[in-house]
Amino acid sequence: MFSRQERRRARRSSVNYEYFATYQGNTLAGTARDISAYGVGILSQTPLEPKQSVDIRLVVPTKSFQIASKGIVVHNALLGAGNGAQYLAGIEFTESLGEKLPLISAKGKISRHTPSHTVTIEADAETAYRRLCEYPRYPEWTTGVKQARVLDSYPDGRGRKVEFIHDFFFHTVRYVLEYTYDDEHTILSWVSAGGDEEIMKITGRYIFKNAQPGRCHATYELDITLDVIPSNRLAQYITSVLMRAEMKNFRKFVENNR
Repeated sequence: MFSRQERRRARRSSVNYEYFATYQGNTLAGTARDISAYGVGILSQTPLEPKQSVDIRLVVPTKSFQIASKGIVVHNALLGAGNGAQYLAGIEFTESLGEKLPLISAKGKISRHTPSHTVTIEADAETAYRRLCEYPRYPEWTTGVKQARVLDSYPDGRGRKVEFIHDFFFHTVRYVLEYTYDDEHTILSWVSAGGDEEIMKITGRYIFKNAQPGRCHATYELDITLDVIPSNRLAQYITSVLMRAEMKNFRKFVENNR
């Protein structure tokens, strides 16, 4: 289990969660509070005995977000008396939630991230540019994208608004991007045009420049504003490791489809 110092120093989430728990074969439901990566307090009409195991699912209904975990009852306190008696039970998770919990923070807080990355592709700029515009094929190379659907097109047939369904760290988000094309400079740009409330704004672009015959440099620039606060580790992963992996996947996709 976790040390007292780990539990004490853990950051708490201020989001209002609901919970569904399985305890001694019974299903319990109620409100959760004082949540950290190591444990949670739950309000219940039923007393929970210490040292008993609990399967628990934490839910944020307004964000379609949920976390499933296992825990042990560490304490139980009576909050009321009579028929309306209520208990507060402390549940310690058997495994830390790690990066799952910091995805959600208090309403009204925002975080902004502006990563960029460049790769060299063994194809000319025009070919790479065309491949990037093949939106229904994004699930072939983009990690987490389960579906990309063109909602509206320009008169030349190229997508204007595209809907994406994306699995993002145990959480599925939907967002719509509106694209513009600069054929002369082989630049594809986009802005957010709707979607789930977690993503407040997305703007970005891919810039392709020929380096030598049959080779180009592709630069991916992104500006994303969220109404959630990722942990430092998760933010670093999103803006560095994940973007580099996506660019590597795109390079392979282009080079295999020249």
